[in-house]
Amino acid sequence: MKFLRQIADFQKLGLKSMKYYAFITAILFIAVQTACVTSGGGLRNAEKLAESKDYHGALEAYQSIVDTKPGTPEALQAQLAIGKLSIGQMNQPAEGIKAYEAVITTAPESEQAAEAYYELGMHYFRAKDFKGAITQFDAIVNNFPQLELSQNAHLMLAKSYEEAKNYEQAAEAFDSFANRNPRSERAAVAIANKGRIQQQFLKDEEEAKRTNQLLVKRYGKVEGAEETVERAKQTLRDLNASIPEPDNPEATQYGREIAQQEAQRAARRERDRPRGSVEKSRAMGNPNAQIADSGFGISAGEVMRNFGGQGGIAGDEQGSYYDAELMIANFFYGDEHYRDAGALYFDAIARAEAAGEKIDPYNYLKLSICYRKVGMHQRAKQILKKAASRDGGVIEAVINTGRNHYTSESYEKALETYNSVVGMARGRDSEIYWLMSLAHKKLGEPEKEREVLERAVAVNPQNLDALQSLAEVLHYRLKDRKTAGIFQDLVDEKGDTYIGTKTLGDLTYKYGNYVQARAKYRAAARTAKRLLGKSESEAEKRELRKQIIYATILAARATYQLKKLEDAQKMIDEVAVEYPDHALIPYGRGELALLNGDGETAIAEFKASIEKNPLSDIPVLALGNYYVSQGFNDDAIALWEGYLEKNQYNQNVRRSLTKLKGTGENAEK
Repeated sequence: MKFLRQIADFQKLGLKSMKYYAFITAILFIAVQTACVTSGGGLRNAEKLAESKDYHGALEAYQSIVDTKPGTPEALQAQLAIGKLSIGQMNQPAEGIKAYEAVITTAPESEQAAEAYYELGMHYFRAKDFKGAITQFDAIVNNFPQLELSQNAHLMLAKSYEEAKNYEQAAEAFDSFANRNPRSERAAVAIANKGRIQQQFLKDEEEAKRTNQLLVKRYGKVEGAEETVERAKQTLRDLNASIPEPDNPEATQYGREIAQQEAQRAARRERDRPRGSVEKSRAMGNPNAQIADSGFGISAGEVMRNFGGQGGIAGDEQGSYYDAELMIANFFYGDEHYRDAGALYFDAIARAEAAGEKIDPYNYLKLSICYRKVGMHQRAKQILKKAASRDGGVIEAVINTGRNHYTSESYEKALETYNSVVGMARGRDSEIYWLMSLAHKKLGEPEKEREVLERAVAVNPQNLDALQSLAEVLHYRLKDRKTAGIFQDLVDEKGDTYIGTKTLGDLTYKYGNYVQARAKYRAAARTAKRLLGKSESEAEKRELRKQIIYATILAARATYQLKKLEDAQKMIDEVAVEYPDHALIPYGRGELALLNGDGETAIAEFKASIEKNPLSDIPVLALGNYYVSQGFNDDAIALWEGYLEKNQYNQNVRRSLTKLKGTGENAEK
């Protein structure tokens, strides 16, 4: 516009020469065009450089946009392009990852952030870093459910779990994709993949039968799913299972509702797309209500309107509108249509809260389950956490639901239910872990049973039920009778010994309860010191001195984890003054050095400890484990094999060596 005003000024000056006037106009026109290209064509110019394989030039052009227009959509697109070029064309993955992470940091809720997450996920997937891929794809599924990209991310999440050999979660992810996109062309394929994993990898033919029967029943008459359905039928024949009759999608209320939805959604998508994370509810109850986006990909208004016909369904004198929503939500929930049920639960709860009304806490649990069933585990956790902070009955409702699943022999559902509230009420965690152990016991999973029982004890070392159950699984199912005896003594109140107290210290430290760990290690040291004062045997005194020093070092390590470095160092210094020549003193200094990130000092101290007492396995194991943590497996193997040449009966070192080398019957554990 400035240039056009200048032309007008020339006219006012009364220039006589039309040729001169045309010349000036041409110059100004070129200037305008150049300015437009400079301001709006930066991305196009960079793209042309990339197309011509001038990658360095393209990177410079993209970076110029980022530097001159920080935070703008154009700059975000430039960052994405930098990421793609760096990883795809220039073999500079670190720079590409940095560019993608910059997009996420700058605009975490933008569509560009979703694309950055996806590109990062694909990079990690191709690099076979499936854990990294899972993190990225899961972020899209939970945080960007409204985007089409979320469907691709959901399937890649399932594939990443499968490639990582995490087959249970892979099957769950394929299932949640189908729940979330019930009439997507890929839903039937996702269910087929769930069945394949159940049959091939989980070796659960009964569940594989059920999954394939569900596929035939639900998608047998759905256009586009014919090949997938035929393969499912053949699988059922191979498994000698019955083949059900397919549902007629138009014969049920839900089928008609789905058909209406899918016919209308394409036209509605842009109109109904949430702006600023809020959508206007079109439900009959209150046309002016503002309800946050549920993330289920469909509004409660759509579900209610389609369910009730053109007029929809409204509340009356017998109940509020959200009561009607909850009633219909329960219908969908019972039929395992979690997407629509979830949208209704979300809307009903929001309306009840806005009206200051209290509703049955089980509705929060059902909403959480709906989120889990469509793959949105983060939102599932958030819902229960928020609900529990408002209503203490929510946690109790979840635990009671888990108990009911257990009683009805639905052990997997019981585990899923219990796990949904772990960490929300610290005072109940130990009980919840113990209840989970009962389900794992019924499922014949002793290692998982052991883990949750250890967690139960770590949270509350006074939980006698958990201690007793831990002793039993160790003794009867894992055949570790020595450790089982230690826990049984604790149950029988015979555990006021060094080994019993230290074992509790080890367990609480393992699961991050550093306050309890420090207390148990200190108690173990006091026990050994008390016995030392009564002992008359030199061999026994040597062992007790070792116990005092070792327990004190472990207490110092727990103290460090509580962000009390000076106190931890003081504990090591004091025991060093009392036992200056003991071989474990440098080991203790090495442990603190390791926690402080000083690997070089740690190695030197561990070696000094080994030199002072070549028979002690404590510093040998510590040094070997450090080597393994740094990827120096050969050094660890050499260290442990050298130790075993002189101490061939040491089972602690032998077990560690066997596990590292991948030999022996316990190699995979």
